[in-house]
Amino acid sequence: MKILFITIPWMKYYTGEGDEEKITPLSGYNFQNINGYYYGYGDGLAYIPIENLDGILAEDEVAEDVLVVWTSKNNEDENKVIGWYKNAKVYRHKKEVLTLDSDRIEMRYSILAKAKESTLLPPELRLLDVKNLAEPLWFTDDIQLLKDITMYIHNYQGEKFNTLLNEKDLTAQSVLTFPDYEMYFSKADTFLAKDLYGKAIRCFNKAIALEPDLVMAYECKGSILLSLKMYDEALEVYKKIIMLEKNHNEAYYCLGLLYGLKENYNQCISYLNKYIASNPNDTQAIAERGIAYYNLGNTEEAKSDILKAYQMDTDDPVFKKLIQYIQGKHAIKTGEIQPANRRG
Repeated sequence: MKILFITIPWMKYYTGEGDEEKITPLSGYNFQNINGYYYGYGDGLAYIPIENLDGILAEDEVAEDVLVVWTSKNNEDENKVIGWYKNAKVYRHKKEVLTLDSDRIEMRYSILAKAKESTLLPPELRLLDVKNLAEPLWFTDDIQLLKDITMYIHNYQGEKFNTLLNEKDLTAQSVLTFPDYEMYFSKADTFLAKDLYGKAIRCFNKAIALEPDLVMAYECKGSILLSLKMYDEALEVYKKIIMLEKNHNEAYYCLGLLYGLKENYNQCISYLNKYIASNPNDTQAIAERGIAYYNLGNTEEAKSDILKAYQMDTDDPVFKKLIQYIQGKHAIKTGEIQPANRRG
């Protein structure tokens, strides 16, 4: 029975959203859907002694099919189960990659699980006590405790705080009936204001059914999917936009970004090249292309793009961090990357 207990700070969503989570959570966005997966990281998780799990050897680098139970202390200092990942991969050493994700420069994780096999409990349903845990990691061979935890998780049928869009949300059409497609746009805006993304997408699907070549509807749908980090689904939408409008610059940019987020860096660069050719002053796209070059091992092109972006906008803190990241990773000599044309 492979069960790993992890204690992290108490939060409501663990996605970087919500009134109390306007800064990056220390937990590393643990319950944020990223293209169908949840990642796991936090303080003290850079190295996990996975040999403490059943059947895992000291030389193994990854443990599979692990039940990861997340716990946290509430305001009363009571340690509660807040959620779990089923059938997770747990890595001995943290993984890290320079990312095109606007929420973070570097993606760090030591745990990976399918989002549909994971559960975040609403705060009011975080009722199960798990006491005497070492922080942040805890392994146990207490058979009764493990049995109680697994039974609780297996039988849980309550509300989840990490509801994911299903296939019907993505493909179904709104049941509402309006005389023209523009009214579906208006209704979609109302749904989006309430974070009802599935209903908003259904409105755009209905608009597309009425006007199959309506690029604007695809743009809106693609934007929602991209913001929800549903990269595979967003890719298909932006490919459709290119079919309808061959010179749609924004779609080329989004395709480049999406391929980069999916770690297909050659395709990322190809589409960003097309976009940047028409938008040579878009510093964000240039820097993102630099990240793609970096992840392909082409550090010279990466430095060139990131430095160029920084020279064009020295006030952008992200570009400064990217330069520092590359310097730190490759021990670039002090002064090798110098910002030119500094303002003032």
